[in-house]
Parts: sequence; structure tokens; C-alpha cells
Amino acid sequence: MMFRKIMIGDIVELLPINNRARQLRKQHGFIEWEVVGIREKVICLDGQRGFDIKALGSSKSRWVTEGEIEIVTFRENRDRN
Repeated sequence: MMFRKIMIGDIVELLPINNRARQLRKQHGFIEWEVVGIREKVICLDGQRGFDIKALGSSKSRWVTEGEIEIVTFRENRDRN
């Protein structure tokens, strides 16, 4: 099985692994997000690699680690139907 790194433009699911993620999913329905930025070291994530994600259909965005998200749709497949 071949794995690909998360890239800008991918659609990801915010996993319910902490209280804030569960709140965003349950109260606001923010489950699927688009990756809009990637940085190798993010201060708010204690210097870990971070992904800036934006909720689909909203202006809400947040920084997360790779362990907090899972790819739903690769950017290459977004326009295929």
C-alpha cells in the first residue's frame, strides 16, 4: 500500500481526539476541512510540523498536527466525479 503526504488542497477530516475538535464537530458540524498551509515548525504546536486547515463552507481555520487529521479526498481527485 502506498501512502502520500498531506498536501495543500487536500480535504481532511478533523478527528475527535480532543475536546476542542469534538466541540467543532458536534456543535458546528465542522468535520471536513481543506489544508491551506503547511509549516515545518509551528510555535503553537510546540515546534511540531503543522497544518493550517479551513472548515469547508466557513472562514474558521486552525493549526493542527498530522495526528489530528486524516485525508478524505486528495486534491488531485477533488474535481473528478
